[in-house]
Amino acid sequence: MKEISNQRSHWKTIRIILAALLGGFLLSFLGFGLLWSGIPWHTQLIMILPFLLLSYGILRWSRGGIGLCAFIGIGAAPLGLLIMQFRDTNGSHLMTILIVTGWLIGICAGCYWGKLSQESSVNSSKDVVSY
Repeated sequence: MKEISNQRSHWKTIRIILAALLGGFLLSFLGFGLLWSGIPWHTQLIMILPFLLLSYGILRWSRGGIGLCAFIGIGAAPLGLLIMQFRDTNGSHLMTILIVTGWLIGICAGCYWGKLSQESSVNSSKDVVSY
């Protein structure tokens, strides 16, 4: 019986990793499309929010496996590195680096937010049990 439980746990972890990789790649593909269509860089920083929500969801789904949020960044890395090769109108790479750094900030903020909400739910359940 314990083997079946462990096998289910491994498959769940694999599904979480694949979802994080695929989600990171698809969001970076969306960001690449926004950059390619010519949307201004400050509007592209809104892409922080989907990365934040994805990392929050992955952290909550994995029940606190903060290392699994790194797979979002790994999924976004190929197109993120490609985006950083582009130049803005002044010939600088600074804006594209800022866009990809914003994605990473969104991933880290989502993991932090998920960790805080998980700790607060554990603390509130401890308060209920203590009564």
